Amino acid sequence: MKGLEAKGGEMKGGAAEGRAAEAPPVTVSAVIPTRNRPHLVLNAVESVRAQTLRDLEIVVVVDGPDPATVAALEAVEDRRLRIVQNPASLGPAGARNAGVQAALGEWIAFLDDDDSWAPEKLERQLAAAKASGAKLPVVSCSTSVSIGERRYVWPQRRPEPGEPISDYLIDRRSPLSRPGYLATPTIMVPRSLALAVPMPDYRHFEDWGWLFRALDQPGAELVFVDEPLCFVEIDEGRASLHSVDDWRQAFEWARTHRPLMTGNAYAAFLMTKVVGMARREGDWNAVRRLLAEATRAGDPKMRHYLMFFGTCVVPPSFHRRVRAATHSDAATA
Repeated sequence: MKGLEAKGGEMKGGAAEGRAAEAPPVTVSAVIPTRNRPHLVLNAVESVRAQTLRDLEIVVVVDGPDPATVAALEAVEDRRLRIVQNPASLGPAGARNAGVQAALGEWIAFLDDDDSWAPEKLERQLAAAKASGAKLPVVSCSTSVSIGERRYVWPQRRPEPGEPISDYLIDRRSPLSRPGYLATPTIMVPRSLALAVPMPDYRHFEDWGWLFRALDQPGAELVFVDEPLCFVEIDEGRASLHSVDDWRQAFEWARTHRPLMTGNAYAAFLMTKVVGMARREGDWNAVRRLLAEATRAGDPKMRHYLMFFGTCVVPPSFHRRVRAATHSDAATA
């Protein structure tokens, strides 16, 4: 459907022009945003093509001018592959939203261009969604995570029935435990929900913000498949990016989302993540301000005060070693 405008992008069929008009009904649309990484996105596309669920489509959103990626995708001989080209970059959230707008499937499954899926991922999630009886299932699964040479299966525990999503994603039950983990490439949702709750355009925590809002919709329910059906690569260099994060932006994000967070989660977020950013900037006035806000507008527990104290006085290098040690009990073979 070359030349079709699709909210922020031109739809191209490439090697299979007209495929959208000729394709059979689609159950799941895999939406993959990408830019300037043709070697990576082809691997992601192959993991979707290998799915045991066959009635799907692959919507790759090329986020801005990128002839090399378009050419690589057009060489793929699969009628299920569709390409959306954004005239200018919209960012990850905007690219995903453009893919949702262009999708034909009843369900949307998000995948990043540097990640991949197990062959049975969509089939298992679709079965779990139907078995749940939920009106609007938000389906996730365990993830096989690679950080350098280390391999883990996250999350360490699945969400408990009725557990607030903000508590699950943010709060640590002990200083040495990890919070929950629901990566975007694990998520499959009804297209109607993805349209009603577009991905927000935040610099950080956009996944959490979207989950908070999506699961706040009437009839929405988290459904979890306790199998590592998604494979995520985490670049160790990304950790250094957080060291220059602006605590003010994180604080503003927290205040904006306070109505969707429990007091427990709000306090945990301010007293660990945001305080850690302020400490790395050397802004001790901010540290005091954040503690006061967590106490005033949150519901801090003793463990939060312990983690706050540890964040303030323990060197970041020690924090990294402790995190590596606590990850080890989730390592894969």
